[in-house]
Amino acid sequence: MSLDHRETGVGYRAPGIRKTFSMSLLALAVHTLLNPALAADLTETQDVMVVNANADSNTNATQDKTDYQVKTTRAGTKLQLTPRDVPQSVSVITQQRMQDQQLQTVNDVLNNTTGITSNLIDSERTYYFSRGFTLSNFTFDGIPTSVGDAWNYGDAASDTAIYDRIEIVRGATGLMTGAGSPAASVNMVRKHADSKEFTGTLNASYGSWNKQRYVADISTPLNASGSVRGRVVAGYQNQDSWLDRYSKNTKFFYGAVDADITDNTTVSLGYDYQDADPESPPGAAIRYSTATAH
Repeated sequence: MSLDHRETGVGYRAPGIRKTFSMSLLALAVHTLLNPALAADLTETQDVMVVNANADSNTNATQDKTDYQVKTTRAGTKLQLTPRDVPQSVSVITQQRMQDQQLQTVNDVLNNTTGITSNLIDSERTYYFSRGFTLSNFTFDGIPTSVGDAWNYGDAASDTAIYDRIEIVRGATGLMTGAGSPAASVNMVRKHADSKEFTGTLNASYGSWNKQRYVADISTPLNASGSVRGRVVAGYQNQDSWLDRYSKNTKFFYGAVDADITDNTTVSLGYDYQDADPESPPGAAIRYSTATAH
């Protein structure tokens, strides 16, 4: 009798459960219709965040003039990439670092660059090495130039006052110079007339061994809108040495004109001149005079 009673009880409870569950779904539907916010939560969709980035076509405009690093560079690939995206070892010596550390020539820059070693031949000539090979690959604004190994003088003696930054790519740079060189490539990026207002700086210094240095850097717009701009950098340096009879006079001049043809196109024309006149440099021919014996 007790078994039949338990079975009867089970038969009565099962319909009650189904009825309660049906009433709960109906109540949820009514509550959802009365509360749209709850409906939005039930049909929640994942938001998609879209990030748009646009790199400035003018590389100089993207650089912070007071920083030791650059945000983007075209070194190694001619593509405007961040330094970490360049698939080679790259060092960029910025204008601010050259000013702070008094790196006044390209020779000073290379002597302070990671992975570059130098061999001083005399007071005016220096050979550079990288990864066991002679460095003879110099470029100006990405344009290759040739340097004779027999008389390696000129490019490394240039004054850094006319350069915005100097980029050193260690290893072959086939995308920049064809076959490239297994040593390294030195790209000297010259300053541009990028100021639409008249501005300028004048620096003068005096140091040991009567070293005098004067540098003027002036930028100005050449029309009312500032779409055509000009820049002039000129300098003079005179110094003696701890070596007897040795002295050196250096004069340099650089001029640039930038013109905005369109919003995305700028034409730049530049000219630089440097005259270095060393007096009695070590390694040169020895002066002598003839005498007559009596």
